[in-house]
Formats: sequence, C-alpha cells, structure tokens
Amino acid sequence: MNGRSSPVPARFHDLDALRAFAMLLGIVLHACLFLLPVDAWPIQDRWADTLDLENNPYAVLFGVIHGFRMPVFYLISGFFTAMLWQSRGLGGLARHRLHRIGLPLLAGTLTIIPATNAFFFPVTPLTWMFSWLSSLAHLWFLWYLVLMAAVFIACARSGLRFRHPAWWLLVPASILPQYLMREGMIGADGSHGPIPIPHVFGYYLFFFLFGAFFYRKRIEVRRWWSASLVPAILVFMPAGYLLLDPELLGMVPSNAVRGTAAVTGAAYTWLACFGWLGLFRWIASKQRHWVRYVSDASYWLYLCHLPLVLGGQALAVSWSVSVHLKFALICVAVTGILLAAYHIGVRYTFIGGVLNGPRTRH
Repeated sequence: MNGRSSPVPARFHDLDALRAFAMLLGIVLHACLFLLPVDAWPIQDRWADTLDLENNPYAVLFGVIHGFRMPVFYLISGFFTAMLWQSRGLGGLARHRLHRIGLPLLAGTLTIIPATNAFFFPVTPLTWMFSWLSSLAHLWFLWYLVLMAAVFIACARSGLRFRHPAWWLLVPASILPQYLMREGMIGADGSHGPIPIPHVFGYYLFFFLFGAFFYRKRIEVRRWWSASLVPAILVFMPAGYLLLDPELLGMVPSNAVRGTAAVTGAAYTWLACFGWLGLFRWIASKQRHWVRYVSDASYWLYLCHLPLVLGGQALAVSWSVSVHLKFALICVAVTGILLAAYHIGVRYTFIGGVLNGPRTRH
C-alpha cells in the first residue's frame, strides 16, 4: 500500500466496479442458502441434508463471500462518505445520503421488504405496511448506512478529521466484535430488525470509519494484492472455520480457541478486503462503459433481488435436475430479469435518478 500523491480522480472506477461486484455476489450468496441446512431459511432442497457443511461446496462458497462482502461494502461506503464531505460539506453529505439511501429504504419498507418477508412469515394486506417492524430483510444494510452517516457527521462536527495514524487500530479492534458473533461463521451475525445489534453494528462501523480514514490519508492498495487475497482464501478462511468447529481437530472448545478463531476470522476479512481492493485497482482503474453500466445497475439489483431469488428457489426446489443447474439458473435468471427491468423501466426514470443520479439516452 502506498500513499496516493497524485490528485484525487473525479471518479474511482475501481471502487465502483468492486462495489458492483460485491452487490452482484449478493445474488450468489442468497442463492446458496437453499442448498445449505439452514433452519432459518424458508426453502430448502433435500440435497442440503446429504452433506456435512465442511463437504458442502455451497457452504464453502457462502463462507468465502460472507466473510468479506459486507465489510468491503462498508469500507467503500466510508471512503465515498469522506469524499462527499470534502466536496459538499456536512450539509450536502446529509442531503445526498438521505436522497440516495433514505428514499430507497423508505420505498422498500412498502414494497421490497414485505414482498421478501412474505416468504418467512404471514404478511396480510393489513400488516403489509408494517412488515418492516419485524424484519428489514436485506435492506438492513441501508438502515445501517443511514445510522453510520449520522455517526460520521457527529464525529466530523466534534472535530475528528480521520487522518491520525491511530485509526489503524480499527483493524485489530475488529477482533472483539468478531469474538462476540454467535452464528459460528467468519463475518457478522445476521441483523434484520430495525433495532441494531450492538456488536454487529460496531463491527461494520469499524470498516466504515476505516474507509473514511482510507480516503483522508490517500491510502491506495496497488501492488502485492495477491499476497493478501491468496492467503486469505487458502489459509485464513479454512483455518478460521476449523477453529470454529474445534472438535474436527480433536480440540476441546474453549475461550482460547474461540479467541484464536476470532483473530483468524478478522485476519481473513481484512486481508480479503485489501486483496480485492488491490485486484480491482489493477484490473478496473480505467473507465469501461459496460462496467460503468453494471455498476449503475447493481444498486437496483441489490434492492430487488431477494424476493426473486426466493421465488426462484420455491420453483426450483421440486425440479428433478442437478442442484448445480438449479443454482446456476436462479443466479442467471434473477440477474437477467433485473438487468432487463433496469434498462427498460428504471435507468432513465425518476427511480434511476434517485438511485444513481439522472441519466440521458445516447
């Protein structure tokens, strides 16, 4: 990582591309779940019970994605929040966040959230408008972003400038909330209700604030990205999961083992974040129109994908075909449908303007 000495570019194409990549991985992540023995997921293929988790390829895929996806989201969000602060001031930052995040969240409480929740518990016409009180579904991410923007503004008003080297301490500090997670996985517990879970919110807030520090110090991950990404996936991810189930290693579960698992899990997450930042800096730093298009569309795909994924799983669960084909068809169909809807009915409309700013047809 090197200090960025050149002027800040008008647009960070690499970060836009990485953010889009992480959003698209949400479709893959949720498509995995009906192939895992997860009690909380409403649709489950019978194949899910035929393999132990350590032998289930979709459990491995889920773990690799879940361990870094939301942290890198929040890191990038903190980065762009600090950039907006510099360019627009705190007032402009607040208006921008309410417009780009608050409005979609508000609209989602009446549309996407109840449509998703209907797969998990009964939602009637009378309770449709209030379904979000029970669960924000996947849009809890936006609610956390609104709260983090408020925390950032409060910090900035109190005089913090996110430049002191002490902000690096956020990296080891993330071990504590990782230790407090309960779901036996690398990464954060689920968080769906409107009241934030303190250790989950704190975990993601560390990445958000580090993203602000990342921007303010002009830090850039460029070379040796593979030195972060490869050991993260091949060493720290499997080691972390083995430590979360120490009996596989002939070890007795203890606080020491759990603490070691938390250190290993935090190491995976940070190394993966830095590795993906460096990789995308290498492959996506120049503007490509198709990448920009997918980046713009990815917010729409994130907002609307989950009820479609659940609907696809409900259809596919009874098919007498390979589960791998089911998984691929769900991912491709949901992505294709939402991209078509974005191009035909969203990109050049009021909705597209709220999500990404106004666009004109060429």
